Amino acid sequence: MDKRPNPISERSRRRITEALISLMHQKPFGKISIKEVVEEAGLTRQTFYHKFESKEDVLFQYHEELFSEFIQKLDDTKVTDWEQVVLYFFRFWQSQSDFVELLINNGLVFIMERQYPEFFRDIKRQYLGNTGYSDAETDFIFSFISGALISLMVDWVRSGEVMTTREITQLVVELLNGTALNRTLQSVGMVSESA
Repeated sequence: MDKRPNPISERSRRRITEALISLMHQKPFGKISIKEVVEEAGLTRQTFYHKFESKEDVLFQYHEELFSEFIQKLDDTKVTDWEQVVLYFFRFWQSQSDFVELLINNGLVFIMERQYPEFFRDIKRQYLGNTGYSDAETDFIFSFISGALISLMVDWVRSGEVMTTREITQLVVELLNGTALNRTLQSVGMVSESA
């Protein structure tokens, strides 16, 4: 059986995705109907439901495509450590900030939150080898990391990206290795500098 994507089917899927995103620039996500999406795409409701279960599903699939592009970027650049993963993470999503802003402005950050822990486990398996933690511990670690990165990205985009991708990456590295927390606690007198 041929597993290659059907070009007509792919074109329809892409048109629906583009139509929804275009409409999200015009009005809130919650006020967009499937009827409006298919009219904008020049397709039928039947075509929509053949490709997607809901409007959210359109965004989940599009976000998954974008994350696949991010993984391809990691492949192309031969990433070998977490600092590089984080740097390319912020660089990639900076290039997609229009989509990220649409998600933020429409209360749809859960689109990213739901998928990231698994995405980051995949990155760990593919690029960074064995951590020495159990499977359960690894799941918690990647839930923590993905949640933190999403929160930072949301705040960074909302701030107008006031830090460069290198600066935000350095901050993440300092947070992960404890340097930022220790410096913060020292500045408020909660720990001494010798600690």
